Amino acid sequence: MIKINLLKDHSAPIEKSQPSITAPKIPLTGYVYIAVVIAAVIMLGYLWISSGNAVKVANDEKQRLERDLKAMEDLRKMFVELEQKQRERQGRIDIISKLLESQKGPVKLLNAVIQSIPQNDGIWLTSLEQTGAGVKVKGATRIPEVLPDFMKDLEKSGIFTSVDIEQIERRYEVSYFSIVCTGK
Repeated sequence: MIKINLLKDHSAPIEKSQPSITAPKIPLTGYVYIAVVIAAVIMLGYLWISSGNAVKVANDEKQRLERDLKAMEDLRKMFVELEQKQRERQGRIDIISKLLESQKGPVKLLNAVIQSIPQNDGIWLTSLEQTGAGVKVKGATRIPEVLPDFMKDLEKSGIFTSVDIEQIERRYEVSYFSIVCTGK
């Protein structure tokens, strides 16, 4: 038979027992899973932070490249403008060179004719025509005796190979002449 004392015995010391809290026992595989989850969280955090930094670096690089591209576009436009100005200037220089080359002949011709005119002898020229390889000089003089000197001086100028008188016409006291000079 079992006896149960339902009355409290105050004489016996009462032991107050603390409820013991014991952690439930986790098997070893649970610890592995927890470690893997913690490692994955740490790794994902690191990847998130590093990808955020990579995105920031990529955006900064993109902005730098866009600024460089704009600067290069500005330089390219300036380069194109400078090339166009250079072509225009070179065209002008070529035109001036051609004009100078084409003027050399007439300038030499006029200089030779002017230097061949006897000084203070009363010869004046009325026209100078360039015809093919030759030149026709028309003029007038009061003293027809100076014409041979004028013709010799034209021949001595070195520009003409032959100098011939084409026509002399005397009206009143003035002689009108026409001289044909063949160029080299």
